[in-house]
Amino acid sequence: LCVLAIYGGVPLGPQCRALRKGTDIVVGTPGRVIDLMEKSVLNLSNLGHVVLDEVDRMLDMGFSKDVESILSGLYSEGNEKPQTLLFSATMPAWVSSVAKSYLSKDAVHLSLIQGQENKTSNNVTHLALPCPYVERGSTLADVIRAYCPNKNSRCIIFCERKNDADELAAHASMSTDCHVFHGGISQDKRELILQKFREGKYRTLITTNVAARGLDIQEVDLVVQCHPPRDVEDYIHRSGRTGRADRTGTSIVFYTPQERGLLSVIERKADIEFRRIGPPTLQDILNSWGNELTKSFLAVPESTWSAFLPTAQSMVRLFRSGKKICSSGDSELDGQSTPDKVNGTKAASVKPVLRALCCALAKLSGKDGAIESRSVLDSRPGMTSYRLDLSEPAMRKGEAYNTLRQRLPDTVVDQLRNVMFIKGRQGFVFDVPSELDSEIASLWDNAENNAQLSLLHEVPELEETNNGDGYSNGYSSPSGGWRGGGGGRGGSRWNSGRGFSRGNGGGGGGQGRGRGFGPRQSNGGNGLSFKRAFSQSGNSSVPEKRFRSTDGSLSSRGALVMGGVRTVFGD
Repeated sequence: LCVLAIYGGVPLGPQCRALRKGTDIVVGTPGRVIDLMEKSVLNLSNLGHVVLDEVDRMLDMGFSKDVESILSGLYSEGNEKPQTLLFSATMPAWVSSVAKSYLSKDAVHLSLIQGQENKTSNNVTHLALPCPYVERGSTLADVIRAYCPNKNSRCIIFCERKNDADELAAHASMSTDCHVFHGGISQDKRELILQKFREGKYRTLITTNVAARGLDIQEVDLVVQCHPPRDVEDYIHRSGRTGRADRTGTSIVFYTPQERGLLSVIERKADIEFRRIGPPTLQDILNSWGNELTKSFLAVPESTWSAFLPTAQSMVRLFRSGKKICSSGDSELDGQSTPDKVNGTKAASVKPVLRALCCALAKLSGKDGAIESRSVLDSRPGMTSYRLDLSEPAMRKGEAYNTLRQRLPDTVVDQLRNVMFIKGRQGFVFDVPSELDSEIASLWDNAENNAQLSLLHEVPELEETNNGDGYSNGYSSPSGGWRGGGGGRGGSRWNSGRGFSRGNGGGGGGQGRGRGFGPRQSNGGNGLSFKRAFSQSGNSSVPEKRFRSTDGSLSSRGALVMGGVRTVFGD
């Protein structure tokens, strides 16, 4: 049998010449098939079989018109229909409904994963990592180091847009063995990139949904999705790029606080459970790289490592004398004292040979700069995450502040960030700047408190709240879709009508400490409100009617849109 592949992004000429010579099977993309049909080069009048691969995508809105244009003449009344075969890893209910126009009444449905439709592979571990958009590059680099230590491992990173993929590939933290792969790249270059990826010349592929289907590369050990996809089928296909051919794999989803709901939807529809994790620590990277580095060291032949012996001996002498190598290549005293301790061990007791080896390992692991802690809750640098367990369930987030103030000064408590309930409200998780860690350790003693304070290493199951008690994180988002606390002292928020409120009384907000848009302010009876004169209602802007309280102050306790007029109720 003669098989011909036709697709866009390459010249038409060679494909036209091949078709004129004749072929038995044509494998093509809808756009290029239509082009060749319009040029009368491709004739489907004698077609005996029609195969739609990835049918859920072929019959979706993006391709349905093209598919209809190609097949409409074949399935018209009076014509004998060709044998039709539909294939897909996921088969949503709507596909069966749409496909009826192409199938005969006695169509047979075969499933190789009976009862597992719209389910992910059992060989894949599903993880979720909280990370803001601005920190994704540096966090991704650590994730790849921790979960892809083997030199034969591959990683695929999925972005929502081509620009996102380009920006991520250019990030300073990303290694040089990564490459972008999306629809903005010419077809011949895409084929070359995939070839290099299979060969291991590129270990990381940064792509869009274009690589979610059709790639069968067994060495892919890690799949990272920069955002939870809105369609569960997309998640199933993306995570399915790993865990193939009886191999195990890991799928990690980055998410922001406003995307937690999407994770829950995926868990429910795909019948999986995400394990919430924090960003990899240095110890995680060392544990992952340890065995691989040992194997790679032992594999270096003597003829190679012995060539580095003079340089190594020179380095050991420099470490022994306390000197450093200058940019000019000469050595001189650095003029600085050696640290008293290194990770709890006296620096003087660390042998120069061991120190040289430690420096080499740091370079190889990619962590040769200053070690910076990251929040387990949202991956922000310079933050440490804590867990506060209470003896009784808490009603408000304010109880976390009150409990901590029993032992810690206001200068520490006022810098709490990301305060959230643990499921069941039996405790809290929160972040503080890392420079406060030593002060907290010196002042807090679990033996003297009913509440237990500990470092957070893994995100527990958290309780969903609307932050209505006045304590809000105040982080903004590109979509402006989530809000901080309402009312309260210094609480700030954006509302869905594109209004911005800052209250230093406001009522009902309690002792709220908003932190995203304004400083903490003192209590006051009058509410201060900044809002746009118009708010959105449907597709038109409607005026906002305001009411003043009896003392003349203007405040925003609530809002209601009636008859095209937005009403703001005052105290």
